[in-house]
Amino acid sequence: YEWTVLQPGGSVSTFIPSASVVAPTFEANIYGSYTFRLSVIDALGNRSCAPAEYTVVVLDPQAIHVELIWDTPGDPNQTDSSDGSDIDLHFLSPKANGELFGTYDCHWDNRRPDWGAPGTDEDPSLDRDDSDGAGPENLSVDGPEQGARYQVTAHYFEDAGYGDSVVTVRVYIRGTLRDEWSTSLTKNDQWDVFY
Repeated sequence: YEWTVLQPGGSVSTFIPSASVVAPTFEANIYGSYTFRLSVIDALGNRSCAPAEYTVVVLDPQAIHVELIWDTPGDPNQTDSSDGSDIDLHFLSPKANGELFGTYDCHWDNRRPDWGAPGTDEDPSLDRDDSDGAGPENLSVDGPEQGARYQVTAHYFEDAGYGDSVVTVRVYIRGTLRDEWSTSLTKNDQWDVFY
């Protein structure tokens, strides 16, 4: 069995346990199209005539969905799960007044904050955190507060000795890519991406 996948730009997922088993798992970790291909090789080494192919489109119609991905050229293996750069995504309520790590900041240590109103629709959720590679980190809000001005910030927490990273943030509104920004960051940099 020989599995391959064409992934959206910024996704660095791999097949687990490998791309040569009957039924591997694969995490589609950012929005976009994933085209999976499977070639089968028999015991004599004969390859199937054409690979089987199937495309999956990953999309979630959340009101707001934010993705943070990064590329650290100095890291020789950004897909390992034990060593790599750590860039953190922060989503701040207007009540945060720009203060990171407070009650009104959704981040790795406050993944599902309660921002006061009854229910959870207006509360953000950090759905994926990555502390040792290329991301992504994802967050979503199902029912944002009407008229609220949210802040999205990226903080380069740890470079693990690999140096600068090129960071990209994408914002989706109801499943449609609204905007995308990229910049280079150095360890300890804080980038106020957008409001």
